[in-house]
Amino acid sequence: MDSKETREDRLEKPHAHFDRPQDIVADPALSKEEKAQALEKLEQDARQLTTAAQEGMTGGEENKLQEVLDAKKALEEPGGAPNPATADNPPPGSDAEVAAEAEIEKLDP
Repeated sequence: MDSKETREDRLEKPHAHFDRPQDIVADPALSKEEKAQALEKLEQDARQLTTAAQEGMTGGEENKLQEVLDAKKALEEPGGAPNPATADNPPPGSDAEVAAEAEIEKLDP
């Protein structure tokens, strides 16, 4: 597979190449326009997943709509800096924060 096919695949199927939407923002190989395109694709997928969940058609997939929206916002910030609430500092009360706190508790004797 040549680099053009790989690049196009990463833009058309970002969920298959990136674990988190923020990883797209941090990818130095993609232009800002390409990052926006990949995030737009993830947003469309997340919104469809939301609609399906509201209609009772879930398959257990995690909906990352808020993460996508945060990544899109970070892309627009000067320098594409990550949003502090989505990087290593999850929003208060979120499942990610609870999991992080539980992990800290395990490490603290």
